[in-house]
Amino acid sequence: MNSQIETASGNEAQHKTALARQENSNKAASIVEVTGDLPPMPHIAAQVIDKLSDANSTPREIHRLIIKDQALAARVLKVANSPYYGASRSIATLRDAVMFMGFDSIKSLIMTAVLKGVFCHVGLSERLLWEHSIGCGFAARKIGEEVGFERGEEAFLAGLMHDVGKAVLFLRSPGIMRDIMQEAYNDGADFFEVEERMLGFTHADVGRLVADKWRFASAIEDAIANHHQPDQARSAPELTQIISLANSICHKLEVGPTRKPDLDLYALKSTQAVKLNSTSIDMILFAVKEALQSRESEGL
Repeated sequence: MNSQIETASGNEAQHKTALARQENSNKAASIVEVTGDLPPMPHIAAQVIDKLSDANSTPREIHRLIIKDQALAARVLKVANSPYYGASRSIATLRDAVMFMGFDSIKSLIMTAVLKGVFCHVGLSERLLWEHSIGCGFAARKIGEEVGFERGEEAFLAGLMHDVGKAVLFLRSPGIMRDIMQEAYNDGADFFEVEERMLGFTHADVGRLVADKWRFASAIEDAIANHHQPDQARSAPELTQIISLANSICHKLEVGPTRKPDLDLYALKSTQAVKLNSTSIDMILFAVKEALQSRESEGL
């Protein structure tokens, strides 16, 4: 009898997995229909990210790649000399900057530059989304520090990229996105529900595909895909809860198009999931405000 029950449970699990895969496949087809081919990561940036992910890479190899893109090289040097990194002396060369910042910070900086490039020459809505993205990155990093999440730059990247699906939709289907934003932000409707109704998928679905195409770590892909439904995260439940809370913190601080100054952060499931108390939350709010105020000097 027990073996029959186990077999039935196994078959049910396989059936659910197959349905989930089919649903993802259908959504992917719908996304391509709306957006066309998803944008690739810029060539040099992609090469650098690949090299940074290789445990055998050396700073010299990273330097040789970054120097091919003068704008990227200048940004790395500028950020290395910013107050955020607190260098005791001026860093004059790109080689020294790579050594000083470290591979994880270089990766975060490059992805910041890539995503900012997506928002170039756009209107108010896109600019607000950019501010929200960078704010969420700062918030996620700070939450990670508070809860002892060891991969701080991974938290920053996941926060930064959590709404990359919105960026792609604005890039490829600006009219539809403005209609969605009109209904969601001006009329008070739920953004996620409006997307599902008008598109048949959400920005989180698009973000998951972009993360896969850009070969992000599975943890970041999971957090991007499930930041509105963190309980559904599979490979990175803690990171996804962190990103969900970071997203809410930006809403509380009115960073970006969604503004909820009266939001009770202490009552959120994500706050409880990462086990933060009110003192820690207040400190994170203050730190994120400071980081946003100084982001221009850091080249962000």
